[in-house]
Amino acid sequence: MVDENRRVIQVADDRMDNLCKWLHGSTRFQGIELETASEDASFRRYFRFHWQGKSYVVMDAPPDKEPCEPFLRIGNWMREAGVRVPEVFESKVEEGFLVLSDFGDLHYQEALEGTDRNHLYDLAVEEILRFQDRLATVSFELPVFDSAWQEKELDIFREWCLPDLSQEEYISRTSGLIEAVDQIPKTFMHRDFHCRNLLLTDEGKPGVIDFQGAMRGPITYDLVSLLRDCYVDNAPQWIDQKVRDYRESLIRQGSLKEEVKEAEFLRWFDLAGLQRHLKCIGIFHRLKLRDGKPAYLKDVPRISAYVETVLGRNPELSELRALMSDARILSPS
Repeated sequence: MVDENRRVIQVADDRMDNLCKWLHGSTRFQGIELETASEDASFRRYFRFHWQGKSYVVMDAPPDKEPCEPFLRIGNWMREAGVRVPEVFESKVEEGFLVLSDFGDLHYQEALEGTDRNHLYDLAVEEILRFQDRLATVSFELPVFDSAWQEKELDIFREWCLPDLSQEEYISRTSGLIEAVDQIPKTFMHRDFHCRNLLLTDEGKPGVIDFQGAMRGPITYDLVSLLRDCYVDNAPQWIDQKVRDYRESLIRQGSLKEEVKEAEFLRWFDLAGLQRHLKCIGIFHRLKLRDGKPAYLKDVPRISAYVETVLGRNPELSELRALMSDARILSPS
């Protein structure tokens, strides 16, 4: 274990050396100094620097783990659709280095604590509507969030929270959910549209990041990622009303047939969220048990409550209720 840690640190140091050599030797940004901007649950790292009175962000994405090509391609599509995504000023794709515009440090997670909470949510919902209106055709060029992909994601929950359950038994008990989610109409899906991937820009509008994993998936997926956020509490009645409003907006812009009634749309919202939240519980346990990152466990009770809400109003999901009862959910402490 010690040798492995040393290897990882050495790789990180080598990447930093290569990043600095590239910035100082092959770009316009001379004489700059990097400071850590953020790290996330993936292999990516972010740094910030100042040059000629402006702030920039450098993304370091190991190409064998987090290739840059989807970020560049999907970012171009989103920018053309009017979505605020970072501009790319310099790139060395083969190394996984990008210099991006800086949206600042004010994430939605912090901004939502202020008095403009409802307005900020309305702005974020508008971005999802824009995805689904202007990028509907482009979505056919993306990977499909199909049954096989769902099964792979849900297996994370089995591996880390139900280690004694066989994969065959688990598949048989989750197949109903997988099939139901697969029947939801598909469109452009950011796939991780939550408060930590939205930044409040100087213009008071949301800047969207971490979109490189976009897929063609359920029309309710991004909405549930936002409203039943893993990191933010929202009142259940407020969420349900937002879902109803969203359905009406989709119908008005022609992205949803009027024949889809409120109850059916709310069920789509519930099911897409259930699949997502089981995956997230598994990922947060993996971060603790495998990667030594326990901080994410404090959000598991919130996510588990979402799961219980959905199971409570969808009694046909009794097999999944039994799975939750058997799962080894770690305490945040």
